[in-house]
Amino acid sequence: MKKFLLLLLTLMGPIFTDEIDLSGYEKLLYSKHGEDGIISRIFQFIEPKHKFCLDIGAGDGITSSNTYLLRLQGWNCSLFDRTHEKIPFKLYKEFITAENLNEILKKYNVPTGIDFMSIDHYNEFYIWHSLDEKYRPAVVAIKYNATHGPDQDLVAKYRPFFIGDGTNYFGASILAMYRLGRSKGYSLVYAESIGMTLFFIRDDILEEKKLHFKNMNDVEKIYRFAAYGNGPNGGYRQDPKARAYISSSDVLR
Repeated sequence: MKKFLLLLLTLMGPIFTDEIDLSGYEKLLYSKHGEDGIISRIFQFIEPKHKFCLDIGAGDGITSSNTYLLRLQGWNCSLFDRTHEKIPFKLYKEFITAENLNEILKKYNVPTGIDFMSIDHYNEFYIWHSLDEKYRPAVVAIKYNATHGPDQDLVAKYRPFFIGDGTNYFGASILAMYRLGRSKGYSLVYAESIGMTLFFIRDDILEEKKLHFKNMNDVEKIYRFAAYGNGPNGGYRQDPKARAYISSSDVLR
């Protein structure tokens, strides 16, 4: 394991640059795709203050995990999933909704000092939107719906216990997620190449560290077509029910 971590850090390259380009740093050790490398690279520029992570939709906490590598590096984490539980591992079986999120975080004594938050949940937009403002993760990795292009502000209508149905009716487009992030004081810095995960960093941290990422907040340039299905734009199959979406403004107003 130490050899793998050493290799990863070696591949990260130098950290000093005027404009940070994350595109060459996608590496997979435990994450579903290249998130491990992107997360490691970001935290070369942003020193974690607490080494604490929050993972919503964590699965078993190891397989396809955005946080397991951090745990191996000594971070503390609180993990929540609707089907898995390992109490000694701080993985708790809870069905997170927009209504119960903050109460559950309080129930498990999740601290407000969060360096990294990962959300992989079919209601990602609503989950992040409902997060109490006292929780201000430095970095957020969140799943989005790349079926919809960068010019489309679309959010699936909220259903608290929706777990997906194999179609492309879920989540929110990159533009909707961007607008949610901006409303919370975050900048969009990257979309991993398979078109599944977006990365946001808090604005005050970017300003304090004087960091600028390539194409930061440029939705059209950051957007990536999905590469995980046979549906529109390479995403999941077209919704046969043609269910209506709403826009981010319908939620954020």
